[in-house]
Amino acid sequence: MDSIYELPNGTLKNLLGITDSEELKQAEADMSFTNLMYLQEDLAKECDAELLKKINQCLFGDIYEWAGEYRKYSVRKEEDVLNGDSVRYTLPESIEDELYIVTDDMNNYNWKNKNIDEISEKFAYYLAKIWKIHPFREGNTRTVLGFAEIFAKEHGFEMDLSKMIDDLERIEDPETGEIKRYGLRDKFVLASLDNEDGPEPEHLERIVRKSIVSGIEKKIDELEDLLDR
Repeated sequence: MDSIYELPNGTLKNLLGITDSEELKQAEADMSFTNLMYLQEDLAKECDAELLKKINQCLFGDIYEWAGEYRKYSVRKEEDVLNGDSVRYTLPESIEDELYIVTDDMNNYNWKNKNIDEISEKFAYYLAKIWKIHPFREGNTRTVLGFAEIFAKEHGFEMDLSKMIDDLERIEDPETGEIKRYGLRDKFVLASLDNEDGPEPEHLERIVRKSIVSGIEKKIDELEDLLDR
């Protein structure tokens, strides 16, 4: 069923002509992380589903022909933090409608006059809902991060994206393979669980809060520099 996206050996079809999944993973990481750090702010017209599509295209358009398009099939991904179970992602036919519902709620929420804990909790909640929809075949976590940075700036609070990228990858013991720190994707998984499964949003909230605090501190430093000139 996934033949429109994958080569016979399971490697994602790509514009780079790479047929090895590990080589593709590294190339994808190098290119998309660079694009993520320099994502054009002029993308921010409306922080809605269309913006998510534009971000995915900007991050992965040099790698995948289908970048920026909603996935066409259901997906199941075994998660270590769920003992091999998968998140119940949105069905393809419902992706666009659900994205617009979530982003409309985000845009209509009053972000002003809230303390940092309230902002962090609500922002993590909404980001987890977008991530759970999993609109694209590849790159959903990085696409959500790009959206988060733009949305924060458009809605009056700062966010230091580098702090979230610092937590993107898992850290494992090179000898035993033991997981020393779970990655950002694992935290999205835990935050996006259905209520009956016992969601654990606090892991994601802590990273979101750290990013916002760092963003505020950087903004203060910039303003102090202006005053000192």
